[in-house]
Amino acid sequence: MGKEQSIPSSFRAGALMVALLVVVNWPARANDSAAELSIGGLQFVRTNDVAMESEDLHVALDRISVRYQFANLTPKPVTLTVAFPLPDIDLSEAENIALPSNDPVNFVDFETKVDGSPAPLTIDQRAMIGDKDVSALLRELKLPLLPIGNREIRVADLPGATRTRLVDDGLLMPAGMSDNGRQQYAPGWVTRTSALRQQVFPPARSVIVEHQYRPSVGSSPDTILRPSLRRSSALAQEVARYRKEYCIQDAFLAELDKRAGSGQANTAKLQERRISYVLKTGANWAGPIRSFKLTIDPGGSDRLVSFCPGRLKASSSTGNTLEYIASDFKPDADLKILVIGTF
Repeated sequence: MGKEQSIPSSFRAGALMVALLVVVNWPARANDSAAELSIGGLQFVRTNDVAMESEDLHVALDRISVRYQFANLTPKPVTLTVAFPLPDIDLSEAENIALPSNDPVNFVDFETKVDGSPAPLTIDQRAMIGDKDVSALLRELKLPLLPIGNREIRVADLPGATRTRLVDDGLLMPAGMSDNGRQQYAPGWVTRTSALRQQVFPPARSVIVEHQYRPSVGSSPDTILRPSLRRSSALAQEVARYRKEYCIQDAFLAELDKRAGSGQANTAKLQERRISYVLKTGANWAGPIRSFKLTIDPGGSDRLVSFCPGRLKASSSTGNTLEYIASDFKPDADLKILVIGTF
């Protein structure tokens, strides 16, 4: 899991907003748009001894919850390392990323249970510049590894010797000039966080593992898919990416056009929300996932949802939610969900 390797989502969100500003001549700032982080479920080492009997995944804008049922296929207990890796946070782009919590360690408010009882994980957090671990230096200087919320580093308030050392070691990077002509700096490291524990799977019985967390939700105060923007040649490449990445269908666009109208201004006040979920780690088991269910809750019946279902089959719609199911499911792609509506 982690950032996409082609074009960082934070860069694309900023580029999208700049393009929108050019096309519609908004006075808004480019950082009104926030990029989502790609987060997923628990990760286990690859094994042929344990099968995933079922996975029930519920995706909402404010909460993701997953219920797994595992079966030990051997006559002996099997112990596996369980990890919940959080996405790497590149602090040079952090202001463009949607972080759901101000907790500098568990920044998605992750919780897990095993057979109904809380199961704490050991949190490991490191600061990296390339392959170099710079955590010890930051701790020596009493600086946070993930400076968010009330732990944000005020570089101007640092002692001169500390600031010089951080600059010399590449932990602070030049970030433009202030209004009075002084050099400004921003953190230049990547914060890497994961939660770990050992899980025992007893023989001859199932184990239920549940977890939930607050997702990182990308947002934009407009949508590139409104007809007046969608038909702009300046946005053609980005629109093509949306069509491919979210499997946008003609029926989806037709309904969007009804709501948006053909005017240049966003009079319907439509916005985007985007969620990225790492699903491919569900392929680490003995055989496919025997029963898989996905529930998407966009939070309102008037919101449009699009994603690439792959082998998932639509099951039913209950209230505002959409349900998809699959048997003997081996995920070969991650989920990228687009929600358009008023929020």
